[in-house]
Amino acid sequence: HEEEEGHDEDDHGDEDDHGHEEEEGHDEDDHGDEDEHGHMEEEGGHDDHGHGELDPHLWNDPLLAIGQAAIIADALIAADPSGAGFYRANLDELAADLRALHADFEAGLASCRHAQFITSHAAYGYLAARYGLEQAAIAGLSPDAAPTAGRLAELTDLLRETGIGAVLVEPVLSGASESALAQEAGVQQLPIHALGSVTPAELAEHGDFIGLMRDTLASLRIALECA
Repeated sequence: HEEEEGHDEDDHGDEDDHGHEEEEGHDEDDHGDEDEHGHMEEEGGHDDHGHGELDPHLWNDPLLAIGQAAIIADALIAADPSGAGFYRANLDELAADLRALHADFEAGLASCRHAQFITSHAAYGYLAARYGLEQAAIAGLSPDAAPTAGRLAELTDLLRETGIGAVLVEPVLSGASESALAQEAGVQQLPIHALGSVTPAELAEHGDFIGLMRDTLASLRIALECA
């Protein structure tokens, strides 16, 4: 609720504070997408879990991540007004990096054989909606929930019927269910990063949020067989 309330109420204030830079990130595209995403995720929660779970993984959509960064910048400025120029400059730099990342995702996923991807848990609803994709998750919004045998059978059938050639695995998870599914369907495993938590190895290899997101894009391009 904190994330969504931040977008509904605080972001309009952020647009005034940060000028045209934030206006581009929040004005039309992001507010429209937030409504669309919120509705989509609520439906997904009812379909998959039987109750209205809220998806917190906004940061997996680069444009929505700009809104989160703006809220953080405002909090830092409120706590340290003398550093406002520093925080706003950093926000502007990060927003530019995130827009460039969005452009890479948009171009990289524009022409793909598949529109569905199979992943560890349902952390990629916002990313999927942004780029016209559909996630099929082994677990729900919580990665701790073990999938049923029936769910694994459904996904095995999906892999075989569609010809999708990969299961996307989060390095922070055990990977047991993903390995069993990949072995049963005869497909490869590729890394994907939910970014709620990361391993030291992930950071050592990719450096930061942008690097991890680019690795996710590379895996999606392989899994979706993008041109």
